[in-house]
Amino acid sequence: MSFAWRKRWFLLSLPLLLAATAWIIRVDTDLNAFFTATDSEDARLLSDLLQAGELSRRYLLVVEAQPGTKADAVSLGAFSAKLVSRLAELEGVERVWPANEPPREWLAAVRSYAPYHARLFSLAPRTEAAALFDADGLAARAEGLKQALLSPQGGFVKAIAKQDPLLLSLRGFQGLQGRFERQAARDGGGALVLQSRPAALDSEAQERLQAAIRAAFDQSNGAAGGVFRLSMAGVPVFSAAAHAEIGRDVTLVSTVSSLAVVLVFLLLFRSFSALHWVMLVQIAAFVAGTLVIALVFEHVHSLTLALGASLIGICTDYPMHVMVHCAKHRNTPLAAACLLWPSLAMGGLTTVVGYAALGLTGFPGFEQIAVFAFASIAASLGLTRWVLPALLAHSSIHAAHLPGIAAWVDFCARRRKALLAAFTACVVLAGLALPQLRWMDDLQKLAMDMGPMKRQDEAVRAHFSGIEPGRFVLVQAGDLETALIRSEAAERRLQALKQAGVVSEYHGLFPWLASRQLQAENAAAYEQALVPAFQEAWRAALGQAGLAVDKLGVLAPPAPEFLDPRAVLAGPVGQVLSGQVMESENGVALALWLGEHDPAKLAEGLAGLEGTRYFSQKDQLDRLAAQYRDRSLAMLAVGIAVMSLFIWLQQRDLRKVALTLLPSVASVLFIFATWALLGEEVSFLHVIGLLLSISLCVDYGIFFMDNRGRDTDVTYHAIASSTLTTLASFGAMGLGKTPTLPILALSVSLGVTLGFLLCPLLIQQSDQS
Repeated sequence: MSFAWRKRWFLLSLPLLLAATAWIIRVDTDLNAFFTATDSEDARLLSDLLQAGELSRRYLLVVEAQPGTKADAVSLGAFSAKLVSRLAELEGVERVWPANEPPREWLAAVRSYAPYHARLFSLAPRTEAAALFDADGLAARAEGLKQALLSPQGGFVKAIAKQDPLLLSLRGFQGLQGRFERQAARDGGGALVLQSRPAALDSEAQERLQAAIRAAFDQSNGAAGGVFRLSMAGVPVFSAAAHAEIGRDVTLVSTVSSLAVVLVFLLLFRSFSALHWVMLVQIAAFVAGTLVIALVFEHVHSLTLALGASLIGICTDYPMHVMVHCAKHRNTPLAAACLLWPSLAMGGLTTVVGYAALGLTGFPGFEQIAVFAFASIAASLGLTRWVLPALLAHSSIHAAHLPGIAAWVDFCARRRKALLAAFTACVVLAGLALPQLRWMDDLQKLAMDMGPMKRQDEAVRAHFSGIEPGRFVLVQAGDLETALIRSEAAERRLQALKQAGVVSEYHGLFPWLASRQLQAENAAAYEQALVPAFQEAWRAALGQAGLAVDKLGVLAPPAPEFLDPRAVLAGPVGQVLSGQVMESENGVALALWLGEHDPAKLAEGLAGLEGTRYFSQKDQLDRLAAQYRDRSLAMLAVGIAVMSLFIWLQQRDLRKVALTLLPSVASVLFIFATWALLGEEVSFLHVIGLLLSISLCVDYGIFFMDNRGRDTDVTYHAIASSTLTTLASFGAMGLGKTPTLPILALSVSLGVTLGFLLCPLLIQQSDQS
């Protein structure tokens, strides 16, 4: 194909490529999807809880009087009631209720339990039945029933008492009533709980919902004279904030990276014509990478695009090598591309190997980046070899002189023995320092800095008497019945731990759900107590209290059928227990949510219960961090080994393979040692960054070893140009507030800079062929 046709083909294909990518791509901003692996049951559980668990979808809202206003508790309560009605009408709201009152769905669900009262009255019927069915206490029970019927909730109690005169079905729900009473004592009526329909990490939907919540509040508050203020907390609030921050990072990194590469290019070549064509080639490579991951994956993560923007600098390296050799040797672009093609192809291959190793470290997001890198680098190489010469055919190419490049090469040649002795000493010292390396064991240190929002979250949660998000008792079994039996055993332990002060409160599954075994035990205890003398004593107690004996005096035997847990979950209780009952192909998992507690004592108190353990999302994330670190170190070794193999297949000389790799490997060793001496905590992200730096630095070793232009100064000049663009693109990542980006920017920048400086020291001119 002629140069003219190659140019036309490229210019026609690029708009089509852009249109196809824009049509197919679906961008995802879910940090959980990027960072949380799903190759273990615990990881999948963590992912599901973060994504769609009930607690993760809850907003905690606090309405308070503005400082200096005269709003009292009565006006606050009335305002909150009106606000609840307005919020309930919003799209995306599943339900909303005052924190000191149960949701209406809960009350309806409680009423449906009355026919099964004889099967659900106790979690421990063998020990509690004697006191519960003591005939001497029936007079007090009848008086309590009378007071309940006369209370504001009398209609609710009456509907239950017709089927359950002893109100046994309400006994198990007393803990729920106590919870709301404690909340009422803690809050003045302005605390609300809002359950969203969208997943917590569906950031765009949550942003729309938060805007609607604030608009509804502002409208209500305006009508009330603007005397109230609203505070908001919950996982969706952090999710939306993180989404906005990541969006800013993606825009900032992409813009600065592109501008920095452009400025470096103009500094080196001073040609807007050449810049125009090279940038078009890089745009095509970037779009090709984006299109491929859009086809391979269901969604493209925004962080993938942010990290992928760094490939602009890497992919620009290939055209720049061609242009430097073209300018220095007065070759045509085609001749320079043909001359350098073996080195370009091997350099691109080793870079792809590094990114492939990155994709195997365990991060779902890095799998996307690996695919993105493969497609972008392959596209950039192909376009550099077969299209760029046609685009540059009529461009005047000049390469600016970079001061110090030739001087450093000459200095390394003249002082080689002394420098190698110093290098050897540094290697020994670095080896001695490595055992002091500190590994980061707390993944929260890599979290985005949201100090003000965390303080607001703590202030809002102070108004609520609730559970601690992210920490619970996990009960697992192969089927629901076994899981419920184990859960009931765990709840009995939790009751004892609550009495001992180890846990402030917990949200279990009983009496919402009960195993057939427990239902049978309750029914047996009830039947045993239901003797004629007991029934007569109950009728006498009703008469003494002035209640209708004919309507409330018949104590029916237990319902013949069991309360089916699955049928219960299909109704309103399914919403009540959302996030606490999880089924998978491996069985059933039940979560017992916890209030404030002592983790060590709690875990000790649950010891010995089969299929039951304490689960902490933080601990699980920290374990994932350690897992990623180990995988990253393994992939670092694997990546070096695979790169060595490919270089050996080209060179067939182990000494040249070692020399090619030595600058990049030595730079990583020195960086690790420096971090160890400085006491820096090193995470898996630091390791991943150094893995990338090796894949890039190996390119420098390949070009310096091959030296295809037979001119060390020109080769090193081209390598210096590549280093500058890499630093420009990766350095831009350091501006991001998402911790992933600055860590990778630092690791890669240090690695490529040190590797670049070590090339002329460790690879002698006499070794080059």
